[in-house]
Amino acid sequence: MKSYAIATALLLSQASAWISPSSCGRPSTVLFGSIAPKDFKTGLTIQIDGQPTKIIEFQHVKQARGAASTKTKFKNLLTGATLQKTVQASESFDPAQIDRSDAQHTYRENGNWFFMDSESFEEKMVSDSIVDDREDWIMEGMNVQLVEFEGNSAQGVTKPATLECGATIMVPGFIDVGEKLLIDVPNKAYMSRAK
Repeated sequence: MKSYAIATALLLSQASAWISPSSCGRPSTVLFGSIAPKDFKTGLTIQIDGQPTKIIEFQHVKQARGAASTKTKFKNLLTGATLQKTVQASESFDPAQIDRSDAQHTYRENGNWFFMDSESFEEKMVSDSIVDDREDWIMEGMNVQLVEFEGNSAQGVTKPATLECGATIMVPGFIDVGEKLLIDVPNKAYMSRAK
């Protein structure tokens, strides 16, 4: 399942939810396995109820007789809603794979918006429900940033992939044959899709 969200230069408040100043121009780090509250960092993107959610702020709380907990403020990256929640130390979360790409809005047809990727020139379709109330801000020919959440109905699914060089590594279930990947060679691990 792929979900797209849109951020434009005109929507600075929306764009800040999608662009972390520290990660601009660099590929995002892909994390595998579960993320415990002790590993929380501001700006980290995890999945809550299958949706990408960014940690806005957090505070570790240790009680004298109780278990440790973390008071956390989250922002859902698909809906923009914020949530404050106390997370117990025993809870864990799956990381969310977020890919960003520059694109140009080309046309709108039958309740769908079409964008051309600025690097690959691939056409990407985004439904009206994702564009939502941002439609008044997007014009034909406008450059936007598409933010793609790589979800998988079976979360955490990985599969073996044989690379051109013959090495075999585990990759997320959403990777297709023929895609170019960035690999962490010393750890023999998938990092992200190549841009």
